[in-house]
Amino acid sequence: CKTHTPTATACRAPGAAPAIFIMESIMEHVAKSLGKSAEDVRIINLYQEGQVTPYKQPLTYCSISSLWSQLVESCDFNARQAAVEAFNKANRWKKKGLSVVPVKFGIGWDGAPFSCVVSVFAGDGSVMVTTGGIEMGQGLVTKVVQVTASTLLIDVDLIKTRPSDVLTAPNNSTTGGSVGSELCCAAALSACQQLLVQMEPGRQQLPGDSTWQQVVVKCFDMGIDLQAKAWLTRTSPNVFNYNSYGVTCTEVILDVLTGEHQILRTDMLYDCGESMNPEIDVGQAEGAFVFGLGYWLSEHFIRDASTGQLLTKNTWEYKPPSAHDIPMDFRVSLLKNAPNPLGILRSKAVGEPPLCMSCSALFAIKDAIENARSEISRDTFFPLNAPATVDVVQTDCLVNVDNFSL
Repeated sequence: CKTHTPTATACRAPGAAPAIFIMESIMEHVAKSLGKSAEDVRIINLYQEGQVTPYKQPLTYCSISSLWSQLVESCDFNARQAAVEAFNKANRWKKKGLSVVPVKFGIGWDGAPFSCVVSVFAGDGSVMVTTGGIEMGQGLVTKVVQVTASTLLIDVDLIKTRPSDVLTAPNNSTTGGSVGSELCCAAALSACQQLLVQMEPGRQQLPGDSTWQQVVVKCFDMGIDLQAKAWLTRTSPNVFNYNSYGVTCTEVILDVLTGEHQILRTDMLYDCGESMNPEIDVGQAEGAFVFGLGYWLSEHFIRDASTGQLLTKNTWEYKPPSAHDIPMDFRVSLLKNAPNPLGILRSKAVGEPPLCMSCSALFAIKDAIENARSEISRDTFFPLNAPATVDVVQTDCLVNVDNFSL
């Protein structure tokens, strides 16, 4: 295949983000055609436990309805919706919009093998861990260290990590699909359990209150191998091993004359199972949402039609989210008491699903545009595609010089 543009590759939630956006756009269109709110249409179309997905996979666990109810209550949606309506009635050139978007995101492990090598050093009892996963800021290494420490019952300060390489971790999967952290943790768990079995003869030769370092020295003196490797490849009869769920509510304010907007508040409730590290997982959810804001609202590629040259090649023309683009009030919570029996240590993946809810910002802007258009009796359905840049939003407000009057 020959092309005059550079090759492209998959990024966060490839395919899933636009597919979910398309379905939510259908909900918006149905709601407008029936004269209902988009939230009312979404509620009656939420999956229920026991239903079967298009992949012929039964939903033995489905928390989406509970998440929706909890978020609507915790973010005070009904009162805020009434306040938005009152604001819009009182203001012609400033409009607010509000949107609630749910997500069901399938997590699949098939075809994603990962390995882990755990080595113990007899001199001081320190532990070196390396996996086939790549740390890219998602907290993979931190979670692997936590799993290693909790399984071996040692302090995290004794553990060091090495980056992945093909000598210690050949034939490992791409780190992606939101599963890298949990599958590397599964491999670390297996390797540590294997190591404890190898060290058991040495442990039995010592009193029960012996320290880790004492057990390590004893095992070394007995000629016991202080290294273990695990190689894990998971298969499932279903396309997905489990589903992650979440619900997000976003409120924006829009300047009808310029198309500029500000995200006033975002509330997210995410089902992360029994989180291995809530601080990392909340940070991942926040980062995924902001990542998506650029995708839906500002990051627009423009190429020369004849040469394929990229014209938006710097931040003067290409606009990733900046400090003033993130929600002014950003509240992310994890669903409590929701262990995932199908996950690693009862957890769930978090890398990609929250991004798919960032389209709530686009739909909130669309709600504000609809309120502006209703002022001139043009409140009919219209598509708002991504990226909904400032100029697109301003144009969709249908501002005309005839609207200006003293």
